[in-house]
Amino acid sequence: MSLANLYTELHRRARDSGEDRSMELKGGARLAVRVLDGVTTLTISRKGKRLGDVEIVTFQHQCAIPSDAARYPPEGLQRTIERDGATWHAITYRWRDGE
Repeated sequence: MSLANLYTELHRRARDSGEDRSMELKGGARLAVRVLDGVTTLTISRKGKRLGDVEIVTFQHQCAIPSDAARYPPEGLQRTIERDGATWHAITYRWRDGE
């Protein structure tokens, strides 16, 4: 299944259930989707190393992230999250659906 299709399915499940949905991809990245009151929050993370610039552009395109989506942290930065004894590098995008 393509990355675009995987994201679309995660988004649909999050929207329909009102619960966060996530998936670890075979390349090691992880997607987490939340849809609340028409606002989508997509977090892309990777264990142990930063997300690559080309990788980020690929996710932006394949997950149909709007060009005006808010990014946390800002362009060029990634936050770190300690989880299960590992360091994850992550970026989050947030946008209102249908805009």
